[in-house]
Amino acid sequence: MIYLEREASELYFELSLFYFHAEKLSWTHYLDRMLALKNMCEPSDPVYEKARRILLVEEWDIEDVWPLENDERDGDSSVSGLKKSGEEEIQPGLRRGKNGCFQFLSRKKGLNDWVFHQYDRDFHPSIPHGHFKGKSQPKLDSYLGWVYQGSKQVKRLSRGLIVDLWNDEEFRAFAKVAIEWYVFEFPSYNWRVRNPLMLPRRR
Repeated sequence: MIYLEREASELYFELSLFYFHAEKLSWTHYLDRMLALKNMCEPSDPVYEKARRILLVEEWDIEDVWPLENDERDGDSSVSGLKKSGEEEIQPGLRRGKNGCFQFLSRKKGLNDWVFHQYDRDFHPSIPHGHFKGKSQPKLDSYLGWVYQGSKQVKRLSRGLIVDLWNDEEFRAFAKVAIEWYVFEFPSYNWRVRNPLMLPRRR
């Protein structure tokens, strides 16, 4: 295994911290960097221990990254249906916002206060993400369950609720359209995963 030189690991750590404080990195992306840095450092490297402690305090575990399905494109006709449907054809859980764009509201207790916007230019904390009762703050990371007030994590929804969200077929179709739109509109955006169109696996 080839590890980073200590000078390089220290530089990567300091730059990540600088960009986080400059609000160029979200907290989620900062923690993802710490996880990558820990894996690239020798255990005897002081930066390894710094990154490990940050991840430990935030309970940021590689196990939180859920496996992806091999391919969901086959037979997924609901996405095109969402794009073409008129207001009278809106499916359960969907409504139109004031700007005419779709919004998703879960019927599941514990999730039904979160409103997801399909064409949201804001990437933080995830694409798509929820807005509590439709307000600008707080926001929900739809993948990891973290709730943010600004850039600060204030709490976390249970894993079971996030599993329920991604098991909802209406939400999956809604999310896929949101991701496809963001990929097209912002081609230089740095996604957390290699293929953002591969959704979390159904549980």
